[in-house]
Amino acid sequence: VNPVRSNTNFDSLVKNLENNPDLYQLAYRLLIEGETLQYNVHDPLINHGLQYGIFRNGQGLSVHNRIYAEVISNYMASKLATSGKGPMAEIAAPYLLPGNALNLEKLLLRFQEYMRGEYSKKDRDFVERNGRLVFLAFLKPILNGKGYAFKEPEISEERRLDVAITFYQHRYVAELKVWRGDAAHLSGLAQLADYLDRQGLDEGYLVVFDHTNTKTWKNGWTEAPGGKRVFAVWV
Repeated sequence: VNPVRSNTNFDSLVKNLENNPDLYQLAYRLLIEGETLQYNVHDPLINHGLQYGIFRNGQGLSVHNRIYAEVISNYMASKLATSGKGPMAEIAAPYLLPGNALNLEKLLLRFQEYMRGEYSKKDRDFVERNGRLVFLAFLKPILNGKGYAFKEPEISEERRLDVAITFYQHRYVAELKVWRGDAAHLSGLAQLADYLDRQGLDEGYLVVFDHTNTKTWKNGWTEAPGGKRVFAVWV
């Protein structure tokens, strides 16, 4: 099943979210903000989502399946783009490497450039609320049905990975974090390195949303535990 194509099941899924703002917001918290929420069938809003087939009891409250998660995140990213607050559509060609691989370093540098140019201080509240969705909206046109970006559902809260990216046969790990100081950053690098090790990957990527008053706009490769390499950008 291709989640970027329309069918009656997907249309119904989107319609139910569009017609229920509270349900939309709950799905947003799960998929975009990466919250871990308790499953409780007696909660009226959760029960409503269960009746529509949107949620299930996974490790806490979860979107019913990965395809639904992709459909919903695509829909949310598209809404952002059409609102005029989302990024302009990028194409894959500038970021392609031989063998249909993606140059994630170049892609993240372009995202940093975009964020630096487009979001001024007056947009700070918007970015703080929607930074992850802005990144997904930036990424979706580049993947364009040849790959997917999704939140991994099987990772505990302590080792949460925000985004796994597939493109043709290639797989990448990109973690999205809010800057909370050096200690939290080092802890996050260790968690990312551990996940990379379990996935058999030597390199990973990190987008740090820096909401302090003095943004550094840093970028570069850094060594993570276990000999892993991580390319990070601050936005």
